[in-house]
Amino acid sequence: MKKQRILFVCGPDRTRKSSIIKLLASDKLPSFKASDEHLTFMNRSSDRFLMNLVYSDVRMLDFLKQTKHSIIFDRGYPCEFVYSDFFNRKTNTSTLKYLDDEYAKLGAKILLCTRRSFEGITDDLDKNINEEALVKLSSLYDEFSTWTQCQVMKVFVDEKKKRDIVKEVRAWLKQ
Repeated sequence: MKKQRILFVCGPDRTRKSSIIKLLASDKLPSFKASDEHLTFMNRSSDRFLMNLVYSDVRMLDFLKQTKHSIIFDRGYPCEFVYSDFFNRKTNTSTLKYLDDEYAKLGAKILLCTRRSFEGITDDLDKNINEEALVKLSSLYDEFSTWTQCQVMKVFVDEKKKRDIVKEVRAWLKQ
């Protein structure tokens, strides 16, 4: 039986996460991105992120514990840590800690995609998330990296070719 591999791919928008995930998923590792992510993101006043964290994310963890399936998450609980702080919205810190502890026990890893420079870059969904906001988001992911119990690999997508990044990530996942 193959070893279970769980990878969360996170980082500010415009850091090539989706294209990196697509290449990694070609290794027969399934990937998951919530299909309602954009709708939920645009409706920031709702408690949907909190409800997903407390109910859906905990259920997904239970599923992975029982089935031993491998998966690549496009975003996930690390993003809730970052974006709830960034948008000053309510979250559940004890659930975040629980998820992090349990994913660490499963050997989950977190790929943090970022840039050295966000100059001239604006989010595709929210034009208010400009260079300054993206830098702030990147610093919140750095904060998360000091908080998590999971292994984190940080890549600067503006310094390396996508295929080189994927090659390094594949080697890291096999460790």
